[in-house]
Amino acid sequence: MWMAIAAVFIAVGAGSTMFAFSGVRVAAARSHKNFASSSVGIAATLQLAIQHEQDLIVSTESFVIGDPDPTQAEFTQWARDVDALKRYPELLDLVLMRYVPAAQLGAYAKAESLGRSTPFTVTPAGDRPYYCFAAIGVERKGRTVPSNYNLCGDALGPKVLAARASGESAVLPLTVNGAKSLGLEVPIYRTGSVPSTVAAREAAFVELIGMDVRPDVLLQTALNGRANTAAELRFGSGASAVVFRSGHVPAGAQTMTINLDNGWKVETLGVVDHGGVFGGGGGLPLLAAGMALSLLLGALIYVLGSGRAHSRVLVEARNDELRFQALHDSLTGLPNRTLIMDRIEQLLARNRRNGTAGAALYIDLDDFKNVNDSLGHEVGDRLLASVATRLAGTLRGADTIGRMGGDEFVVLIDGSEPMVAPELVAERLLDVMRQPFDFDGWSTSLLASTSIGIAVGDRASGGELLRDADIALYQAKAKGKNRYEFFHPELQVDIGRRIRLEFDLRSALAGAQFRLLYQPIYDLGDLSVVAVEALLRWEHPADGLLCPDEFIPILEQSGQIREVGTWVMHQACAQMAAWRARGYHLKVSVNISGRQLDDDRIVEHIRHALKESGLPAEALIVEVTETSLMRDAAAAVRVLEAVKDLGVSIAVDDFGTGYSSLAYLQQFPVDRIKIDKSFTSAMTESPESAALIRTFVHLGSDLGLITLAEGVETTDQMDLLRADHVDEAQGYLFARPLEAEVLEAQLLAPMRFSGGAAPPEGG
Repeated sequence: MWMAIAAVFIAVGAGSTMFAFSGVRVAAARSHKNFASSSVGIAATLQLAIQHEQDLIVSTESFVIGDPDPTQAEFTQWARDVDALKRYPELLDLVLMRYVPAAQLGAYAKAESLGRSTPFTVTPAGDRPYYCFAAIGVERKGRTVPSNYNLCGDALGPKVLAARASGESAVLPLTVNGAKSLGLEVPIYRTGSVPSTVAAREAAFVELIGMDVRPDVLLQTALNGRANTAAELRFGSGASAVVFRSGHVPAGAQTMTINLDNGWKVETLGVVDHGGVFGGGGGLPLLAAGMALSLLLGALIYVLGSGRAHSRVLVEARNDELRFQALHDSLTGLPNRTLIMDRIEQLLARNRRNGTAGAALYIDLDDFKNVNDSLGHEVGDRLLASVATRLAGTLRGADTIGRMGGDEFVVLIDGSEPMVAPELVAERLLDVMRQPFDFDGWSTSLLASTSIGIAVGDRASGGELLRDADIALYQAKAKGKNRYEFFHPELQVDIGRRIRLEFDLRSALAGAQFRLLYQPIYDLGDLSVVAVEALLRWEHPADGLLCPDEFIPILEQSGQIREVGTWVMHQACAQMAAWRARGYHLKVSVNISGRQLDDDRIVEHIRHALKESGLPAEALIVEVTETSLMRDAAAAVRVLEAVKDLGVSIAVDDFGTGYSSLAYLQQFPVDRIKIDKSFTSAMTESPESAALIRTFVHLGSDLGLITLAEGVETTDQMDLLRADHVDEAQGYLFARPLEAEVLEAQLLAPMRFSGGAAPPEGG
């Protein structure tokens, strides 16, 4: 019996010993994990602290771009305004470094010696291919960088020059008069952004921004709250290494090294518990307690405890995964709409507390649907993922970017960070998006342009801030895309009306709300009516008669212009066929838009309109604008030649406002040019406009083209046009756009009876 009891106790002791060793191993693993986590945290804090200095660099860059040649007094006042030395306690000095090649050193020394009691001599002495001097700057008390000290005089000089050529900032150890510190050098270019080539960067280079920082302050910040821990910030290796240290190194410390960017390393020193039953990990009390328990109870506790812990870990991991999926976009990994809306609310609340103004940037890819339609959704998804990576890499750590869905992204700028202008952020985003996207396995590069809407300031809710940014985005797209626009309150009214009109246009054609007016075109020789121009109007049920400027751009953007343009062509041809049947030998001019010109079916639409109405092809004039022709010149030539083959005449509308030139006119099968009314209205007061009109007439005469002047409103204008031998004219001086019945009753019939109108064909 005793032997059995002894055996039981031996078994219990063995089991409890194993359990004790297991607990010690867990404690040791936890200690190693905590030390590794602490080391990563110290490195991340140091890296963020260094990146934080970039905010002051950006502010300084904005000041220098605005004032490329500031005085010391101006720079000192600016530094006081932004409170640079107080907000950045680690900052020793902030200077503008002038890059002086050796060939220019004499002139620079002579200029710097003016007003000095002693001549300007370079320190440290020695000939160099180039020099870097602190031209102006601000310094903390007790820290002085002599204006004749060559900051590029040591082995780090080539790295500073490399930053100038590459456009990228350099973080380097700096030694001034024997004192070592951490220096940041950033090149400034007069373009406000980094040019795309080395030659362009060297040509646009202005100067370097130099910042001298105390590494011990950065290290103390990173070690805050971490007892018995030390850290070393190291640059280089071996005898040439530069090392900065801070913190208390405990006895028996272990080390962990983490590589930062640009050749810097962080080494963390701290105590790690390696474990042991009789060591300091609590193993001995655990062993003594375990030997007093039964094997069954110990096994049961172990099974239940470890099983429950494992289950909890699995549940927490799954919950974290589900929570991440619920708040992040699956394609890009960015915060989704739900999380972005929450962060907008936090942004507004934080800015209200601090009395600052944040901003929201609504970003949309222009014409992204074309990528999905032409290249497939797989390429579209890859493009969206690349866009997200590129946009996120452009922003600071304090900014937030999320995907709202589709090709829409939102960037939030916290107003608590001073001197961060939303327009500068928008310009950086537009710059990076102008670079082509290259994909593995894809032979060609993709180009993606973006439009950005910006809303700044407080709102009652995050939804309102986002709505206003969306309205500004709409305005950016309306002004030509690939740009940014700020929200203004009046935009809300304009956009609201535009959205309402866009909705109403969907039923305008089916509801017979469109109608045509006709403006006569006169021969300036005998003032007879030779043609009419068909002009579209919209009889809106609530707003009354609307002019084309209010709805044609909406039709263009939505693509409805093709359907409406076909209706206009048929109506105009039918009306002119009816007039010609009654003896009025006239021509009708019909405008076609750039969207219609992009569609090869326009040729078939014209052919069908002529055939259905019975109008001879020579009685139809098709008008296209200069800008429409030049959107895709090669395709426009092909389509217009097909139209010309039908026997239809082609006129260039708004001539003179875009690409008017001899080569341009020779490229297209044009029969007549319509001189824009801006030249006609100014010709009596502007000799330049009158000279341009004469040039247009000579150009048309040399090419055998008919010239027509638009917008004639006074007899003086008519007389000058006649003197310049312009062939035809139209404008309010002769007649406004009229209903077909009114035009026939008031102009065509009287002129016919008086013999002023052209006779019918064959009559």
